[in-house]
Amino acid sequence: MKQELFVVVVLGASVLAMPSQAPKVVNAQFHTEPAGAGLSATVDRFQHSNGPLWLGYEVPALSRSRFSVCSGDTQSSGEDGCCGEYRLEDSDNTFRSSDGDDRVETRVDILLRIDQGTVQKVRFVGVGCRLNAGGLPFTWLTDVQPDDSVAFLSGLTTAGKRHLTDEALAAIAMHAAGKATAALVAFASSSNPLWLREKAAFWLGAERGHDGLLALEHLMGDSDPEFRKKETFDISVNHDPAALDDLIRMAKSDTDTGVREQGIFWIAQKAGAKAVATLNEVVENDPEVAVKRKAVFALSQLPKDEAVPQLLHVAQTNSNPAVRKEAIFWLGQTHDPRALEYFEQILTH
Repeated sequence: MKQELFVVVVLGASVLAMPSQAPKVVNAQFHTEPAGAGLSATVDRFQHSNGPLWLGYEVPALSRSRFSVCSGDTQSSGEDGCCGEYRLEDSDNTFRSSDGDDRVETRVDILLRIDQGTVQKVRFVGVGCRLNAGGLPFTWLTDVQPDDSVAFLSGLTTAGKRHLTDEALAAIAMHAAGKATAALVAFASSSNPLWLREKAAFWLGAERGHDGLLALEHLMGDSDPEFRKKETFDISVNHDPAALDDLIRMAKSDTDTGVREQGIFWIAQKAGAKAVATLNEVVENDPEVAVKRKAVFALSQLPKDEAVPQLLHVAQTNSNPAVRKEAIFWLGQTHDPRALEYFEQILTH
């Protein structure tokens, strides 16, 4: 199926006008220079120099993104999102993301490790965090344009190294530039390999907010059921309130049994009245017994005070013996007095 490429998000000039500031870099041969010839040309020049070395620059980040990158056993971040000192040459780094304040303008440092004539690593960290370059040269580039950054990082996704693709897509997702969403949409299109499409779709759901959800809605009609299965998770991690409605639509209406089952599973993680109503409707109306049983399992994953009454209702009223048996099984796993009372009634009649 041909997927249309569309561009979303128009940024206010106040975000783009924020000045870049040099990071706190230690254990480095530190230099600063403008990227006057453009980012790609500047990086290419450094690729022809002796390595290894680090390049860094700053771009506006999505205002809702709040993340921290920690090194080693430093597992908690301060109020500024920094975890002590981020050691660029360490491999033991962890990433955490959470919702920030939509009203606060944020920026992100993009970091590139160059060695043997190529970019070998892409990192990003919140502005103001202290960086340890491990004794390597570190050049800070000024005047890098956000769209130029998205274009350069997009080129890295086709370099043939999957780890570099993963890192570049994650960095693209942090950009406030509207072209970042458009780039991820392009990578998620049906013209690309499934593994690349799945990674791009994940970042659309996880970081691109309402515009990412619009893109995922467009992809819900994709012809590949394997892609749509993974897409149910991507929609589930999106923070737009409309995401639950999209999950419900996939769980009830997708033509593929596996996709409906995956949609049901992620709906259960949302709980809430709308989710419960959908699960009960699937138990009653889905044409496949396997999907009905998956919905019963999903009901069992709700908080116990919600799960037990729902399972009791299915066990007592559903017309399908296999579905009733499934509900009884999961009732037994709850060890709830109401379930035990129901079993006693069955055994004494």
